[in-house]
Amino acid sequence: MRLWTNSRCLVTTRRFARMDRFAEAAAASSARGWPVFVRASGGTTVVHRPGILNFSVYDIAPAEAIDITAGFERFTRRLIAGFADVGVTAETGSIAGSYCDGRFNIVSGGQKIAGTACLVRKRGGRIGVLAHAAISIDGDTHADLAAITEFERALGFDIPYVQAAHTNLAARIRVAR
Repeated sequence: MRLWTNSRCLVTTRRFARMDRFAEAAAASSARGWPVFVRASGGTTVVHRPGILNFSVYDIAPAEAIDITAGFERFTRRLIAGFADVGVTAETGSIAGSYCDGRFNIVSGGQKIAGTACLVRKRGGRIGVLAHAAISIDGDTHADLAAITEFERALGFDIPYVQAAHTNLAARIRVAR
């Protein structure tokens, strides 16, 4: 298990990095103060910065012993239990209009608090599963969304992200009190 933070940057996919416009889009994002890095897991672009806590868990077992979906569900249940400990009710689910949307987002009050990812590697009859969550603890989700939107538009996408689809844990704690 690893808990970590990162400096302000965008983290995107190999699929996006292979696009013709990638170098230009990444350079422009970096000039705006959002350098771009590439990750191995899928999805779309995400934000890393102070105020976003990254939680990663790696598990290795014989290939036939791991049910990836069940393992990922256990991982998200840990996060949801942690949120409950600070008074925030959460669940997993997709949130229309959120960046890097997926069925295992951590959601509270109809807004995305955390995005999750899973990376699987098989080797020699064993399987390794990296489960990861980027938890928005505090900070400016408006600036996050603007950075992602500008970068992805430079790649040629015009995805209608919705600010109201995003929140952070600090805001949800204030609502819970």
